[in-house]
Amino acid sequence: MGSSHPIERKKLSDLVMERLLERIERGEFPPGSQLPSERELMKQFQVGRPAIREALQGLHRMGLISITHGERARVETLKPKTVFDQIAAPVRHLLITSPATLEHLKQARMMFEVAMVRLAASQAKPEDIELLRERLEQHRATLGKPEEFVRTDIAFHTAIASVTGNPIFTAISEAMLSWLFEFYTELLRFPGHEEITLAEHERIFNEIAARKPEEAARAMIEHLARSNPRHRAPPGGDHPAGSRA
Repeated sequence: MGSSHPIERKKLSDLVMERLLERIERGEFPPGSQLPSERELMKQFQVGRPAIREALQGLHRMGLISITHGERARVETLKPKTVFDQIAAPVRHLLITSPATLEHLKQARMMFEVAMVRLAASQAKPEDIELLRERLEQHRATLGKPEEFVRTDIAFHTAIASVTGNPIFTAISEAMLSWLFEFYTELLRFPGHEEITLAEHERIFNEIAARKPEEAARAMIEHLARSNPRHRAPPGGDHPAGSRA
């Protein structure tokens, strides 16, 4: 006799959301098109307005549709960045409540960024080099402005990932750095850190511009090996090895 499984009970709104998602995935409602009105959906699914509205809100939270008061919901073009933005809150919670996860994320960053800089140094086009040069100059212009310096720091690293032409790499870079930099406090505690960071970024840029993948990777490894320990442990958690200066 086969194993039995409990019957799963789902809310009406969940069922409506699943049906709408299936129709969107089939191409019945392509990006840019509008969904039927609430009244039409109520008639199609034979459910009340609350179930329809809750289903639409669920799709909106997923980034699949946009909702504007007085208009029908519109299907959005889902991009990698949108997906990572959707999980930012639970990732932040995970980092706060699990100090070990912060260490794991730093390890992941090391592997990811070293791979990205190798690719950038091996395939950067002249326009890519100019973009990196522009990001580096913007970074330099924020010296003495900690919050802006962090923002342009992220932009420089994300630009390296963008050289690959892969939007998933770019989205991962921006998301990962945004999550990590929330726990990055060295700028406030160590005078002169900005100048060191900028010098290291200049070295990384020069190796990319010179088309030297291994030298660029080495520069990135040394940069991250110095900066990674400066991430503070999440509040209330134990300080994992290497998390304090």
